[in-house]
Amino acid sequence: MHRIRISLTFSFLVCLLPLAAQSLSPQASISLLTYSPGDQLYTTFGHSALRVKDPAQSLDIVFNYGTFDFDEAGFYLKFMRGKLNYKLSAYDYRYVELEQDRRQMDVREQVFNLNPTQTQALFDFLNINLLPENRFYLYDFFFDNCATRIPDALEDVLGHAFQLDTTFIPDNERMTFRELISVYLAPQPWGDFGIDLALGAPIDIKATPRQYMFLPDYLAEGLAGSKIIQQGQAEPFVRSDEIILSGTKEVVPPPEYTQPRWIFTVLFGAFLLWAILTRRLKPSYWPDMSLLTLYSLLGILLLLLWFATDHQATHDNWNLLWAHPLHLITVVLLARKEKGAGTKLYFLINGFLYLGVVAFWDMVPQEYHPAAIPLVLLLAFRYFYQYHQINLRQQVPRVSARATS
Repeated sequence: MHRIRISLTFSFLVCLLPLAAQSLSPQASISLLTYSPGDQLYTTFGHSALRVKDPAQSLDIVFNYGTFDFDEAGFYLKFMRGKLNYKLSAYDYRYVELEQDRRQMDVREQVFNLNPTQTQALFDFLNINLLPENRFYLYDFFFDNCATRIPDALEDVLGHAFQLDTTFIPDNERMTFRELISVYLAPQPWGDFGIDLALGAPIDIKATPRQYMFLPDYLAEGLAGSKIIQQGQAEPFVRSDEIILSGTKEVVPPPEYTQPRWIFTVLFGAFLLWAILTRRLKPSYWPDMSLLTLYSLLGILLLLLWFATDHQATHDNWNLLWAHPLHLITVVLLARKEKGAGTKLYFLINGFLYLGVVAFWDMVPQEYHPAAIPLVLLLAFRYFYQYHQINLRQQVPRVSARATS
């Protein structure tokens, strides 16, 4: 949609056209183009753009708020920190057809019911925004992207004459931001899991119909029910609505057995089987040390996303209850040769802590991803396992002492 993915797909054609201020003919029209979701993570949410078409002047231009420069200094760091500037770009409509042919996506066009004066005003607005000093903006996935900028532009240009439909989602059917993106991420289960881990409690509130429009499909639905005042009468804002380019590619989810919940369940089972098969052998600590190091690294990443970036959606992340850097303390304790009563108590408390996380899974103010359950259970199991191992080692000397007496 907006964001990276459209920049990735269109970065090769983001050629800024020299659109000097010009007068459109009465035959000119402006429409919303909605690109259907694709099968790649960066195309998962679709995309929105505006098309300005004037047959009398052989003008057919697409205005796209979803582009950025890969060559920008510090690109990847800025992207990770939420400081990457996106920009408005303009290019010939034929590039949409070329991209559609490559990706086999559907493109829906909704032509706006504007009079010539309104059409010219919106075109002028876009051209002013296209100026070098105006075209950059600080991107926000949920609140400021290629889709949300379009109703903002319509309201700025048309004023009270434009009546945006904010009733197309009944109150009792409203979803949270997390639920909304999860619907689109269903064919990308690993992407869904990773994004879900990274995003915190701020996205677990129900979105308003206006907020739904950060997703291109819902922007299209909102505009379909909108009105515009023409000569004192409320008329449909969309004059025509059709699929102008049809794709043949279907988004097919991967096999069930490759999805995170099954992979992590198998991982839990493997550790359980390993514990059974090695119960009579000398304990080996490297599997748990490796596992807990990975949990710690994940926790460090979540903390960085919370405190070292401008991404509001990654704040207040309750996944830090189980994925946190304090597991490194456990790694150090496992590496020590002597493990006393304090270490044993530490493992026992942690085992119950992670069982508690699972037991109260639905009570935290954040929706956890179901695939994380076996990961948290694995934590609890390994802490209890190490507690049991320390118990066994502490009992051996006492048994030997009784035997010699």
